[in-house]
Amino acid sequence: MNTHSKETIAQLVNRIKRDDEKAFQQLFNRYWEPLFVMARAIIDNEAHAKDLVQDVWLDFWERRHKIENNNIEAYLKQATKFRVFKELKKLPLTNAHKEYLLHVHAETETDHQLIFDQTNNIVTNSIQELPDRCREIFILSREENLTNAEIAHQLNISKRTVETHISHALKNLRLRLTSFLFSLLF
Repeated sequence: MNTHSKETIAQLVNRIKRDDEKAFQQLFNRYWEPLFVMARAIIDNEAHAKDLVQDVWLDFWERRHKIENNNIEAYLKQATKFRVFKELKKLPLTNAHKEYLLHVHAETETDHQLIFDQTNNIVTNSIQELPDRCREIFILSREENLTNAEIAHQLNISKRTVETHISHALKNLRLRLTSFLFSLLF
């Protein structure tokens, strides 16, 4: 029996982030068919659907080090939907496509919640990864709504130091969020 057969998805993803191709193959084997079925139902062309799903998997492998998603199945489904929608823009819409788009519109609230949860997770992790003093100053500023002068006085540091730490924290957050949002679009 394969020692990896009972691994959780999170364990597989952690191995994939360490460039483990066998873990990638296991994840691929678990999710390729449902993604293909979804893409084929929308595109209604088997070869085209296979190509689109293959693109999703290639993109997943290329982004494996940046993926910060706790729900990989939802991530892959969403990536497939985005890839299909991008492709649909190039094709004339059939009635089946229009019906599907109406159905997907109804699912948007769930997708928005997933994106919100992912974004919140990235923000929380980014804040936790800041150096201790920077994190402390950022939390005082953004969560406790203290002014820079109040923070400087409370921590017995200069106002400029407070501004520098907040600027560093915001730059870090902006970089992580921009990367995440970019991955959603492409």
